[in-house]
Amino acid sequence: MKFVGKVKLLKKQIINEENFSFIIERKNEMGLVLPGQFFNLSATKVGYPMLKRPISVSEVGENTIEFTIKIIGAGTKAMLDYNEGESIELVGPLGNGFEYYGYRKILVIGGGIGIAPLKGLINSLKKETVEIHSVLGYRDVPYIYEDFKARSEKIEIMSENDDRYRIGYVTEPVASLLEKNSYDMIYVCGPHPMLRSLTDLFNSKGIRAQLLMEEKMACGIGACLVCTCKTKSGDFGFKHSRMCKDGPMFYSDEVIFDE
Repeated sequence: MKFVGKVKLLKKQIINEENFSFIIERKNEMGLVLPGQFFNLSATKVGYPMLKRPISVSEVGENTIEFTIKIIGAGTKAMLDYNEGESIELVGPLGNGFEYYGYRKILVIGGGIGIAPLKGLINSLKKETVEIHSVLGYRDVPYIYEDFKARSEKIEIMSENDDRYRIGYVTEPVASLLEKNSYDMIYVCGPHPMLRSLTDLFNSKGIRAQLLMEEKMACGIGACLVCTCKTKSGDFGFKHSRMCKDGPMFYSDEVIFDE
């Protein structure tokens, strides 16, 4: 079910210089909201810029939805002008989220703002039935990792620049974990180079993972064809899939990363 309309901004929180969060009211008309899905949010109260911004869900409560937003342009920066109690126009939920039922032991791998939708995933899992291992990577100071520490039996936090944590990239601890553990499912979200490196690793070991792809999206319903990626199919070996409509979750063994 897709909701089109306005909702109230219940809470705005500044996380750091680059990231902030919104908690909005969850309308009954939205129906089921899955981890990995996204909403298109209006950037401003006046309707300009015209295009809404696609923001992944980072938490789903009984009456609330949380978004963790990275400032990457004029639109997301303008969203900081919203105040608590004001209304935000949005559309959603959109896209296909994670498939997460029936798995007993999982590995979640996140990079940067891609960690946010994985937070929603782990908090949707039943604590008594799922064992979670987490690997989180950041460029600088880690953030929004508290839920992962609370829910994970094993966790590795990486930073490219902050020597209070292990320096490096997520591929290093992931390779080690895959040597020592067998997982029912692996979930990944992060920047394109990280997804590509991990997919190469998974494919070399015959492992299948769920990738939440990040890309610029315009319409959010698959009409504008801005957010396509290559997936394996047919006589030509590939087709152009729409991330917003056919994804944003794809399995690692179906995605083709261009050179």
